[in-house]
Amino acid sequence: RIVREGFRCPLPPETCGAPPRACAACLMAGFPGAPGGPGGGAGLDGLFGLLGAGGVDGIWDNPMVSNIAFHPSRLEPEHLGATSGPIRDGTFEVSGGDTVSYRLYLPPAGAEVKVVVYFFHGNAETCTSMDDIADMLHSHGAALLSIDYRGYSWGTGSPSLTKLCGDTDQCFAASKAVLAAAGCGGAKRVAHGRSIGATCAVHLAAKRAGEFHGLIIDSGLMSLKELPTVQMIGPMIFPDPQVFQALKEPFDTVGKLSAISCPTMVMHGDQDEIIPVAQAQKAHEKLPTAAKHLKVWPGGGHNDIIARFGPQWSAAVQELLGLAVAFENAMPAGAVVEAHSFS
Repeated sequence: RIVREGFRCPLPPETCGAPPRACAACLMAGFPGAPGGPGGGAGLDGLFGLLGAGGVDGIWDNPMVSNIAFHPSRLEPEHLGATSGPIRDGTFEVSGGDTVSYRLYLPPAGAEVKVVVYFFHGNAETCTSMDDIADMLHSHGAALLSIDYRGYSWGTGSPSLTKLCGDTDQCFAASKAVLAAAGCGGAKRVAHGRSIGATCAVHLAAKRAGEFHGLIIDSGLMSLKELPTVQMIGPMIFPDPQVFQALKEPFDTVGKLSAISCPTMVMHGDQDEIIPVAQAQKAHEKLPTAAKHLKVWPGGGHNDIIARFGPQWSAAVQELLGLAVAFENAMPAGAVVEAHSFS
């Protein structure tokens, strides 16, 4: 965005949506009028002033980071409040009075629902993004509950990295009544997360291990700090490497993997330009379950997997659904697992 005294921001204009005063990279470059620029305080002083009471870890709630992490779209619900029919739209209440929108896709009337797929989408998608996939899932006895983040579709509030897992817990708790009313409350459950949505799916499969029977990690985010974009801007925000290394991950997704016992499918393109395939390989390695599978799509990027590998992708999902239906979880229903990472 700017070139100043040899400094060039690594973020292309289409990626960075932050105004200069909220952008940590601009602060460190001494952008005129920003807290670190002429007439302001020192660059680091201005930056840490933006972090607030959370100190260094407060960077995850900084507007600059949120603008990179989330790209919400607003949509009007087409089936809001529906209590019959194959598609039902609604909202779940989350902390602070905000709401998260969802879309429930049900098989044709009379079809047995063997499993419900909880789907969490990527940062530029919405809960309606699975419209074209629902029929494939229905053909294998699955209903689909596609869940948004704050501020997406017809939900309210603003998306937040630090609230993501807490919102997931609240949405899951509220979903039980929705599924029971739809007649599939007793079906088995699969958590499916794409991109940033994998953090929510892994969280549910780990923390609610007794209530989930399958997990799909689809081009999934395991570590924010290991993303190429974060690796580029991290040293500019925190010039001291020790400070950046000490920064805590907001989700601890990798740490939660050790609590997952259900069948798991990990899928990733080996040319993913957003989330390197190494994150999928690490996830597969860390999973303790014996029923784990790693599918690497040769030449696949971050957003072209279904377009390029549609039949193979569908076959992998169907394989996991079959394993989930057959899986008998040794964990008692309702068990809560606390997972911690000591790395």
